[in-house]
Amino acid sequence: MNRSLLFASLFLLISVGVSAQTGFDNTSNIISIDSAKTKRTAIKIYPNPSYGKLSVSASTSSSLHFYVFDVEGTLVFQAVLHNKERSTIENLKKGTYVYDVFEKDESIESGKILIK
Repeated sequence: MNRSLLFASLFLLISVGVSAQTGFDNTSNIISIDSAKTKRTAIKIYPNPSYGKLSVSASTSSSLHFYVFDVEGTLVFQAVLHNKERSTIENLKKGTYVYDVFEKDESIESGKILIK
């Protein structure tokens, strides 16, 4: 067997074995990272799902900025929660909303709200 053909075959076998073991795909340079934005539970939203009225309470004593957006990205509610304060959200129409919580200009939590 030709020496260069032997090395090429060994290289191919090794790369296929490494790909199978590590989950890397040698045919693509795209890396997919699934990261959750939630770093901790800073707020409690209840009930979720809801029928139009829900409560939001902070679980920390620091100031939290709470924002709710509809599916088009329009801000529909905002509040600043201080020292484990609670706020009520009313009159949300049926649908899915997303929320984002900031502490000191850093997003620390995000999620979905469902209104039935």
